[in-house]
Amino acid sequence: MAGAILVILPDIACRLLFRAALDGLAWPLAHWVGIAILALGIACLPAKATELQGRTVLALFVYNICVAVLLLRLGTTAVMRGPLLWPAAILHSILSLALLLLLFQQDYKPGQPSDRK
Repeated sequence: MAGAILVILPDIACRLLFRAALDGLAWPLAHWVGIAILALGIACLPAKATELQGRTVLALFVYNICVAVLLLRLGTTAVMRGPLLWPAAILHSILSLALLLLLFQQDYKPGQPSDRK
């Protein structure tokens, strides 16, 4: 819940927690923290021992796809761009694709242990 609030309404969360308004670099950082908390929450949901691997892959996918979207949005709309913004956006996009392929693999089913060695 806290992660979703930081992603959707970071200004309200910051005002309630710190009595401060977000400005400049604080906006993307608040979104990034919200994404991380959201993915951590997915990874920590109660699960059977056989479902842990699928839950972990799902949490990593959610984190990487959300960070990729955030970085791509920042790269196209924000004036703050460092030299590693585009390489980081590309890396997170590639990781998202790899994790998505793992989630949809025919012999891999979240909730069942993997037979691969």
